[in-house]
Order: sequence, then C-alpha cells, then structure tokens
Amino acid sequence: MRELRNYPRKGKKHAEEPHAVERLKPVRSVTWHRWSQAPMQTATGHVLPPNLSRVVAAYEGGGDLTINEYDRGCAEKLAKAIAEAYGLQVIEEGAPGGRRSGNLPANDQMGRLVNEAGREQVILDEVGGEITVTKEGRLWGKKRRTLRTNEVRRLELGYEVAGPVETFTVWAVVGLDEEKIPLASYSGYEGWAEPEEWREFTRDLGRSLGVDVHI
Repeated sequence: MRELRNYPRKGKKHAEEPHAVERLKPVRSVTWHRWSQAPMQTATGHVLPPNLSRVVAAYEGGGDLTINEYDRGCAEKLAKAIAEAYGLQVIEEGAPGGRRSGNLPANDQMGRLVNEAGREQVILDEVGGEITVTKEGRLWGKKRRTLRTNEVRRLELGYEVAGPVETFTVWAVVGLDEEKIPLASYSGYEGWAEPEEWREFTRDLGRSLGVDVHI
C-alpha cells in the first residue's frame, strides 16, 4: 500500500526484480464509485458492461491512484484494504462525473402530486386532503379508491437497484395495517441521481403532511 513497483515484461512473463520502485505519499481519502450506463463498445470491439466501479485513492499533496474494477466485490475489498492501511473510512459515491439533480417530480397544474408506476396511478391532493389510488385491470376497467391524508402514519424513502437501474420511492405508510402507497418515484441509471435531493424532498413532504419521516 505504500510502494509502487514496476515489473517489466520478460518474454511471456514478468521480470523477478522491479524495474523501478516509487515510495507513495500517505493516502488522505479512499472513494469507491459505483454507477451504471448504457453498454458502450470500445475501439477494440469489446463491450463495456453497464455496471461500472472505480476506486480512487487520493494522496496527500495531490495525485490519485485510480483503479477501474468491474467486479464490485473485488473493488470493495481493494477500497477497504487501502482505507484500513491508513485508518480511513471508504467514501461511497455514484458516477465519477458527479451526480445530477433535477429528478424530483413536479406538481401538476392543479397543485397535485401525481405518480404513475405500471398500471397504478397515485394522486396526492394536499389541499383536498386526499390520496386517490387508481389501478387498471389486466384486461379492462379501473379500480379507484380514496384515502384521507390524515390516515398517513409516516413517510419512508426507499432505494433499490435492479441491474443497471436504481429507483427512489417515497412511500406513504397508511392505516393500522400500514399499507405502503408510492407517492413519488424515480428510476434511472444507477449512481446519477442525487440522493440528498430525494432525502430533502421526503423531509419537506413529511413536514407538509405533519408526519414522521424514515430515511
């Protein structure tokens, strides 16, 4: 962890003795980036996988050691090994280019928050004090029911990753049976949305409804 050695090639193998040895500066931070994107083809014809991972060890006085490792289990071990050698905590981040805000839902012209996922539509009307849940049948027809906002016990911010896609969901936990109703959601490539933006959105909505929030 404190020395970088360069072993030149010798035929099909590497030399037993290093060609150069460099003493590394102390590491001040270790960041593990995880993100996904559309599969890309390289100049050599290889296809990069959609799930990507990178470990960046930043040295004191400047300079970074960057390790691109698609095997996330291996990347996690590398990040923890470097961090533990210097008594540091691994910083977990998304895409190296920076997360992007602006993925929050906007109220419609009537001031309602509308969320659609699959065959289900949920409308939160804070002024009217109602949550309307409409679900389309598999073949025909719709089922509609209305709940009062004072039935909401708390809000929960959910996060999950399936393949290259991450999903943030703001759930309303309603009634004594604690049914979970999705008030807002976003799905996109992993590592690009700003988590703190969704945390603050959930807190603001909880304050507006007068309920507790679980992040």
